[in-house]
Amino acid sequence: MEQHPEQLSGIFQALADPTRRAVLGRLGKGPASISDLAKPFDMALPSFMKHIQFLEGSGLIQTHKEGRVRTCSIEKKPFATIESWLSAQRALWESRTDRLEQFVINALKKGKTTMSLTKNPDLDLTISRIIKAPRSLVWSAWTDRESFEQWWMPAPAKCKVVEMDLRPGGAFTTQMSEKGGDFVPHLSGCFLDIVDGERLVFTNALLGGWRPAEQPFMTAIITLKDHPTGTEYAAHVMHKSNADRKMHEEMGFFDGWGTCIEQLARLAEKRAR
Repeated sequence: MEQHPEQLSGIFQALADPTRRAVLGRLGKGPASISDLAKPFDMALPSFMKHIQFLEGSGLIQTHKEGRVRTCSIEKKPFATIESWLSAQRALWESRTDRLEQFVINALKKGKTTMSLTKNPDLDLTISRIIKAPRSLVWSAWTDRESFEQWWMPAPAKCKVVEMDLRPGGAFTTQMSEKGGDFVPHLSGCFLDIVDGERLVFTNALLGGWRPAEQPFMTAIITLKDHPTGTEYAAHVMHKSNADRKMHEEMGFFDGWGTCIEQLARLAEKRAR
């Protein structure tokens, strides 16, 4: 069906008003007089008539007078025009979605996705270590809950994993206990990216399901690479401001994260023997 942009614009402009949509909804049940159509609306009849005239001018309704009563009824042809246009748009977007889906499938088949990282020394902190264990063992020590709990907190503090949903948007929640005390909240965050055996990205700027967090502080990128003696492990932590970066460093970033990585290394290396 040939469709004219001016006609469609007029139709959609008519449909944009809630009063006119309500009138069309009523006329969808059958013809009605103008007085009956006007009853539900708290407006003067001259104002209501402007809506009727707009609908008639756009071709969506027709009116005819019998004696003193003017009756309105639906014109079906413009709605067929709308349906045809929407069907064409639906086909277009479904085609684009199908191509996007195929692109993602092909990218996954290639085995990895790429992510560029520009380091900013004013905002970022980085710590790395060579772990003398295969990358697969380091990865499992990170992603297995019971293994993770053994190294994530500097001993003698203890860790409890509440949630570890290893997928983009998945919740990442941990608790900590010091000196045998009760477990208290430690990290409430969200995974942003997971590349099996290679990379984990998480943030406390979001909670599980992509919900915004109240006090965002950092985003961490954990990368694992093969090394001649085992695995090159790196943690790159990004902050929103230099003040946050400085505070994190002064709170003991290198000692704390360094101790945890040392514990991770001991666990993975023990399993590698």
